[in-house]
Amino acid sequence: MLAIDNPAFWRTLWAGRDVSSSRSLFALAGVALVLWALLSLMVRLLCWPRLAKPAIVVLLLVAAAAAHFIGSYGILIDKGMIRNVLQTDWREAGDLVSLPLLIDLALRGLLPAALVVALRIEFGPWRAATMGIARHAALTIGLALAFAATFYGDYASAARNQRELRHLLTPTNVLNGFYGLWKERSRADVKLTQVGEDARRAPMLPQARPLLVVLVVGETARAANFSLGGYGRPTNQALADKEVVYFPNVTACGTDTATSLPCMFSDLGAERFSAAAAGARENVLDILARAGVSVRWLDNNSGCKGVCRRVPSADLSRSTDPALCDGRECLDGVLVNGLREGLATSVRAGADGLIVLHMKGSHGPAYHRRYPPSSRRFEPTCDTNEIQRCSQDALRNTYDNGIVYTSEVLAQTIDLLAAQADRVDSVLLYVSDHGESLGEKGVYLHGLPRIMAPAEQTSIPMIAWLSAGAQQRLGVSRAALQQTASKSYSHDNLAPTLLGSFGVQTRAYRAELDLLVQARAVREPGLGDRASR
Repeated sequence: MLAIDNPAFWRTLWAGRDVSSSRSLFALAGVALVLWALLSLMVRLLCWPRLAKPAIVVLLLVAAAAAHFIGSYGILIDKGMIRNVLQTDWREAGDLVSLPLLIDLALRGLLPAALVVALRIEFGPWRAATMGIARHAALTIGLALAFAATFYGDYASAARNQRELRHLLTPTNVLNGFYGLWKERSRADVKLTQVGEDARRAPMLPQARPLLVVLVVGETARAANFSLGGYGRPTNQALADKEVVYFPNVTACGTDTATSLPCMFSDLGAERFSAAAAGARENVLDILARAGVSVRWLDNNSGCKGVCRRVPSADLSRSTDPALCDGRECLDGVLVNGLREGLATSVRAGADGLIVLHMKGSHGPAYHRRYPPSSRRFEPTCDTNEIQRCSQDALRNTYDNGIVYTSEVLAQTIDLLAAQADRVDSVLLYVSDHGESLGEKGVYLHGLPRIMAPAEQTSIPMIAWLSAGAQQRLGVSRAALQQTASKSYSHDNLAPTLLGSFGVQTRAYRAELDLLVQARAVREPGLGDRASR
């Protein structure tokens, strides 16, 4: 495992070293020796009757899989990546299955596993085994201390400047990830903490139209590929005449859905957020529902990650519309159909509401499955999940086609809302959960630790559209929003903006983060106070 499952680790450790220096070579040899002692100790700890072979086989297969994904996509493995794996549905998992993966599993995992199964292991008395493990542990610690004392400066420099090393070392990265996730969850308060229990709204005026906010949560869309933000290709042509406001400087809370989705709806903010803490407390959807806003979640992804647990929701990825679904998954157009039904319900009820549309978006690596043939604007394309084998041009074309389709779905949503402008005041907000790497510096997909992640994974698009009635009602114009759009924003702005849109008064509301409050500071003459409050 140390040799065949860790080429990325050794390559990274070797990079920048003076290979002509005997000191550097001895320092590297020390790392190899200590890691060999540590890994062999780990295996020895598993060598007990009925446990040894199954445990070692599992370890070999896990290490082989980890090595494949690290080598193929340039990812790092930490507790966040383990969380993603555990929350991945069968469709997303299927997108990652490829012939190279199966070959790697066979050569790196199954072949050595077969040798382990065929091997006859002699187990001595448990006391002798325990003493042997103790001696092995003492030897490992002694080696580590000796080399650390001799090459402290070299190792300290590597630890400080190459923090990714611990996320590359297999299988300890996987084991540390599981341990970190277990520790995080074990500390979580099992009792749900209420947030915004004082939430209330002023009564709606009898003559006011209902307010409907449609929040579209994108998937894996990065700001760098949005023509609304200056990208050189027309990826957002469908929105060109929709009078949308584009926010070019928005940062994601995390680099994966399992982090960003709960974070953007939480009151904790990116700096205080943890998945365990967010899972043990209410979010902005709960606050809105408590204040009397009708809340509904429509999903075409792998679920809401617990965000919609206490509000009505529907899984549209199981739809059977032959025009949008292939029996395995659906295109995001099913969300527009779901919204059409939800909009009709809101109009009939005459009550204010929030509908969240959770897109499949540009989720990789099967980017070619995220758009219909009619949205295939750029060619040639990368029609495989083995994206690292495609040319950069083909990969970019395929990803951009997905952005084109996302824009078309947003345009259809806006048209649907605009058609009901005489019956409902409507707002559309779109924000992606995180970005994506497309091979820059050998990195693909997403999920790198936020502190190490490139801008491609953290810089995300955000779009707003307000009907004329909503602009009058909320006291903010499109022009005013446009004037403040270039400021720096993040997922932290979402929850306060939703609360502010519905006029919810609560201690949990942070006006300084509300996009509408900032825009009202420059509102144009002629826009009055909220007509509905």
